[in-house]
Amino acid sequence: MNRKQFLSMGATLATGALMPGAASIVQSAGTFYKDASFKGKTAFITGAARGIGLATALELARLGANIALVDIADRSGAGMAIDGYRLSGQEDLDAALRQVQALGVKAMAIRADVRDLSAMKVGARQAALELGGIDIVVANAGIVAWSTIEGSGEKQWKDVIDVNINGVVNTVWATIGELKKSKAGRIITLSSIGGRMGVVGNGAYSTTKWAVIGLTKSLALELGKYGITVNAVAPTAVNTPMYRSEGQVRSTGMSSASDQDKAMLGYHALGVPAVEPEDIAAAIAYLASEGARYVSGLVLDVAAGGNAHYSA
Repeated sequence: MNRKQFLSMGATLATGALMPGAASIVQSAGTFYKDASFKGKTAFITGAARGIGLATALELARLGANIALVDIADRSGAGMAIDGYRLSGQEDLDAALRQVQALGVKAMAIRADVRDLSAMKVGARQAALELGGIDIVVANAGIVAWSTIEGSGEKQWKDVIDVNINGVVNTVWATIGELKKSKAGRIITLSSIGGRMGVVGNGAYSTTKWAVIGLTKSLALELGKYGITVNAVAPTAVNTPMYRSEGQVRSTGMSSASDQDKAMLGYHALGVPAVEPEDIAAAIAYLASEGARYVSGLVLDVAAGGNAHYSA
């Protein structure tokens, strides 16, 4: 195509008409994830019993993916030093499984602690056998410790590190063999706006989310030769049980959730107090789609414009 033909095609497209062959050119520029199909693919999602993990499972299932819902499903936290909120329970995981199955795809619930590599490997093998391989991995599971760095106890600090960093690595180690077999392997990790800046009152969490970004970029470089893309999503405040917990309100020095919302309204350029889990799921679905086949090593902020405060 010469320059004159290219300019002519642009003018034609601008009028809403398509010249012969133009439709294929436009389509090849990328497919919006809402039009994507994940039929025949399997997604392995950690922290899937509620919140962002569940929203992601439902969105990918709606688009045809089979789903392995992985969760600790233990309100006690399996001995972790968690204060200010509760983890999901078995009833949450059971309910999540029913919601996904209602969308007509194959799904299974896997009760596993991301800190336990052996358990994660067993879960990945089960998912691959029962659901036909693993094509998409969403490393979403995470915890917080509502404390300053100075005030954090050693166990509390190590628990957050173990889940939020080692848990992501274990998830990758457990699934990497299956991803290499896939024709279009995808890994999506969950960072945070706290992985882009310092955070007062939640230093352990912020530290881990910075680490997730480094891990994501390193994996993108290492796994690209296998056709595997690796990206991170960095959400702002999201309407989840974790964010809407007593510990979160306390850590920000606010007296109520409404005070917290007022503060975030001023931070977010788009004027919302928090985004919804479905907003994060949409970003994850895009990164898992064919339209993002050449997107790797990216940190995608879903921050209602709050990310405009970053220096770079």
